[in-house]
Amino acid sequence: MQYIIAIFILTICLPLAIAGISMAPWVPTRKQDIERLLNILELKKGDNFLEIWCGDARVSKAVASKFNDSIVMGIELAFPMYIAAKIRNINWPENLRIKLANAFKQDFWKYDVIYVYGMPDKMWAKIIPKFLTEAKQGAKLYSYVFSIPEEYNQGVISHWGENEAKIHVLEKK
Repeated sequence: MQYIIAIFILTICLPLAIAGISMAPWVPTRKQDIERLLNILELKKGDNFLEIWCGDARVSKAVASKFNDSIVMGIELAFPMYIAAKIRNINWPENLRIKLANAFKQDFWKYDVIYVYGMPDKMWAKIIPKFLTEAKQGAKLYSYVFSIPEEYNQGVISHWGENEAKIHVLEKK
């Protein structure tokens, strides 16, 4: 019995804890917010979209379905969530890829649009500086729920209404 508990902790709990500490715990994006995101996303034919810590990949799948002439990549750090995304999206669109990877080691220059739901301290200290350093001019970072620090607010557009989660968009100039 002890071995079963140890295996459970090492294969399920530990990867989820590491992912939660490194960026954010897994909390799925609400369906109505996915619809809002799809309405404000600006993806053109051939654009590359990256979802950082995609969880079960529901956002990536919705984006790939709506923008089927774009390339959509969802990356996940926690192995259990990566497996859940693969299982949940067996019949996914051809333009969708899910990868087990660390967002902090990805090359942001490849992507025109990056979507992230991450805790503010990680966003501000790692993701936004990486985006501003590596992303190509005109690339956009969409932050779900959490705001973008004031020093970057000059280029930030925020979308929300009553009883809606905020979606903030930072464009690299």
